[in-house]
Order: sequence, then structure tokens, then C-alpha cells
Amino acid sequence: MNMIHKLLSLAALALTLSVAAEAQQALKFQAPVTSPEINPDHSVTFRYRNPKAVTVQLLGDMFSDGKPVEMTEGPDGVWTFTSAPLEGELYLYSFIVDGMRTADPSNMYLNRDIATWTNYFTLSVEKDDKGWYYETHDIPHGTLSKRWYDSPTLGTTRRISVYTPAGYESGKDKLPVLYLLHGSGGDEDAWVDLGRTCQIMDNLIAEGKAKPMIVVMPNGVYFNNAAPGYAVNMFQPTILNSRSDSTKEIEESFKDVISFVESNYRVAKGYRNRAIAGLSMGGRQSCAISRSHPGTFGYVGMFSGVVPPATPEEEAALAEQMSDGKAPLLYWIGCGKDDGVKKNSMILKNYCEAKGYPVEYYESDGGHIWRNWRIYLTVFASKIFK
Repeated sequence: MNMIHKLLSLAALALTLSVAAEAQQALKFQAPVTSPEINPDHSVTFRYRNPKAVTVQLLGDMFSDGKPVEMTEGPDGVWTFTSAPLEGELYLYSFIVDGMRTADPSNMYLNRDIATWTNYFTLSVEKDDKGWYYETHDIPHGTLSKRWYDSPTLGTTRRISVYTPAGYESGKDKLPVLYLLHGSGGDEDAWVDLGRTCQIMDNLIAEGKAKPMIVVMPNGVYFNNAAPGYAVNMFQPTILNSRSDSTKEIEESFKDVISFVESNYRVAKGYRNRAIAGLSMGGRQSCAISRSHPGTFGYVGMFSGVVPPATPEEEAALAEQMSDGKAPLLYWIGCGKDDGVKKNSMILKNYCEAKGYPVEYYESDGGHIWRNWRIYLTVFASKIFK
């Protein structure tokens, strides 16, 4: 090796060591303050260091009026606010610094709703409260897989998230499947991140409140084809309201999802071993898919979903299912008392009762929010496949 080659090699080694040292320094970074801090009385203290800020506010869903509260600046430039004691729940929050919304730099936990990133934390006051089900405990844990599946109907490949319960990989039993659909603007990550599906299922199964099951979370929007980081052409997610532009194709191609799952996972087949549920747009899709695939799903969950009346053809198919003994075993409807879709949910409930379909209606506080949809999943999952 000549001198030039030696010098180049030494320079490359120095650059490598420099990058490695910088990476190690980044890993050693310590948050300047502790935020949020859960206190013994279950109040929560939020802190934000910024001596140059003029005003800092806290915006969080722990405040029922939805308005931001003022934070107080201390002599060290740390802005602080302590809440009243809170009940067990998953809470979302952000800071508003001089009118600009920003994340809490001391809290690494963020989740995405459409194109908005928000900090979150969980709080549990006692075992089995809502917050407890959203947290990770010392119990057997399932596996979350991110998969591609082929959709011949759409002529493309698409993304899907699949939860398998603890022991699935080493077991031999065939398991029932819950197909869980997101709302408008979401994707296959929504129920995992915002819905806490893995934590809820782990805890319910460990307590014996739900049967071990596979949970399949597909992307329910046609042209939003891939998870962030996988899209061929990067774009900003948007809320999609048009049935023809966003979901009709998914309803028509749902057989491809079922085919992929039943070809790649150890599943128990038959309508008694299949459930479908979803929130908002996904609630409508769940009902539409169950109607267009008669005899396929034994359980249908509609979480704050606006469901159109059945067509004469769908009415006939449902009547035939009833006579053949293959009608859904349960229509489960969940809605918040302040939700704008409550009227539609009541119409659907009354319709099912008038037709003699097995239906349960669950009403919670609040409106069209994730806080309710997590509850609905917890309740619905404990009722199916039994």
C-alpha cells in the first residue's frame, strides 16, 4: 500500500470513528426536564424548558372543554402545569409555544392521527381500569407483523398489520380472526398506535376475558396503498369522505384479505370464527362487507359508524342467512352520547331489533374520538368467539 492509499484509509477510519462517536453522543442525550410526571395522587405535571418563550400553553384531551391552559414560567425558564387527579386512560397532549403547536421534547412517545403527531401517556389508577388495559404488563405478549399481501382484484400489493397472540408461533391450534378496520384518513397503523390493539388483546387474553385470536388490520383506503416509508410516491395523508374514491374498492376486494390470511396463518374457518369491526368509516365498511359477503362473518362490530339502509338484495341475503342458520351471531353497535352519528346508530339498533337480528347497543360518554373506540374494542373483543 503506497502512502496516498494509507492516508486515504486513515482518513476514512477517522471519519467512521467520528460518525460513531457522534451517534453514541446522540444516544446519551438526556431530556432537560421530566415531562410528563405522574404524581402519587394521579395528577400529572408537564414541563417545558424555553427561557425565550413569551407564552406556553398545554393542549390536552384531559380537559373536557378542549381549551388550552396556561403554563407558568419558573426562574429557570421551565414552564410548568400540574393537572387535577386523572382517571385511568390514555391521554394526548401538545404544547403551544407563542402560538405555535409543538411536541413535548422530553416525551419520546408520539402517535400519528392522519398527518398530526401528538404526545401521549398512559395512566392507570387501579387494575382493570381503562388505562391498565392500554399498558404493558408482566404477561405473555403477542406478535405484531407488518405484511404485504397480493390483491388480484385491485391488481396491486397492499400493506396489512397482523396481531397473533402469545404462543401462536409454537402452537398448533387454529384460531378465530377479527378483521379490524380504521376510520377515514387512517391506515393499517391506526389501530396499532392509537387503538392500542396489541396491549388490549394481550391483557384481555391473559385474564381469560377474550379468546386467543388473530387480529387483522388492513389498509381500508384504496389509493393510500402503503404505510409511511413504503409509499412509491410520498404524500401527505388526507381525510377521505367519498365512498367511490376511497372505500368501495376495498369492500369489493376484501375477499383478497381473507384469502391471504387463511393461506398464511393457522386459522379456524367458518363464519363462527370470523368477526369484522371498525370505527367510523370502518364501521360502515364492516356492515357493508358483512352484507356483501353473506355467511362469512359471525360477528359484526360498528363503532360510531354511519351505516346506510340495506338494499332489497341485501335484505334478501340476510333473510336467507337467517333461514339457513348462518346469520351473524351478534351485531354490536357502540357510540358516544355526544357523537354526531348517534342518531344513525339508534336507527340501526332499532332496525336490527325489528328484524329479529341479535344486536347489542353500547353507549359511552363523549363523541367521535379514539378514547371511545379503544373502549369499544375492549368490550367487543371480550364478546366474540364464545
